[in-house]
This record gives sequence, structure tokens and C-alpha cells, in this order.
Amino acid sequence: MYWLYLALVAAAALIAFVAVIFWYVRWLGNREPYGTFLKLKTRRKVTFFRLLLFDKNKRVPLYVKIVPLALVLYLAMPFDIIPDFVPVLGYLDDVAIALLALVIVMRLLPRTVALELLEEAAGGGK
Repeated sequence: MYWLYLALVAAAALIAFVAVIFWYVRWLGNREPYGTFLKLKTRRKVTFFRLLLFDKNKRVPLYVKIVPLALVLYLAMPFDIIPDFVPVLGYLDDVAIALLALVIVMRLLPRTVALELLEEAAGGGK
């Protein structure tokens, strides 16, 4: 009987975690520049981060460039907070870390620079 209660608590925690992440993404979608970023297609999001990392005008500070690199390293490493073989939770922690990285980048990046880079990424990097 103990295992049943434990399974119910784990399922409730999973549902709550998914609900919080869903709500947070919807909330971010209503704010700028997050909303513009979330509306971009995946290829354009990658273009945004490429533009961010290789900014020719030196508008992006080095500490902002470190965040996406650290995210890529975290996602590429076989070690996770919650291992990926754990159903659903293994990937949800990666999603939560990616959202956190996005929020950190957008907070540290000057708003005008973020909007310019997003506009450039949406236009195909022209």
C-alpha cells in the first residue's frame, strides 16, 4: 500500500511540474522579447543564438555569450539533474534548464540589442 501512495504523490508532483512549466511558457509568451522569441521557428531560434554568439558589433557582453554555451554543454553531457531514462521527468528538467537559460540571456542582454537580434533572426539573418 505504501508504494501506491508513493506512486500517487509522484504522479501529482509530475502533473504539477508540467503545469508550472506550461503556465510559465504561456506567461513568457505574453511578454517581450520572450514572446517574439517563442514565436520563432526552431531554425530561427538557432539563428538568434548564432547571431548572439558571433555579434560583429560587440554589443553582446561575454558573460551573456557563456549562458548558451553552458546550456549546450549541459544538454550534451550524459549527467543530468534527473537522468533521461526516467520517463517524462528526465526530459522535463532539460526543458526547465533551457527556459531558465533563455530567461537569463534575455535579462542580461540589453533590450534594444535583444529586439534587434530577434528581428535579424526572424528576417533570416540578413
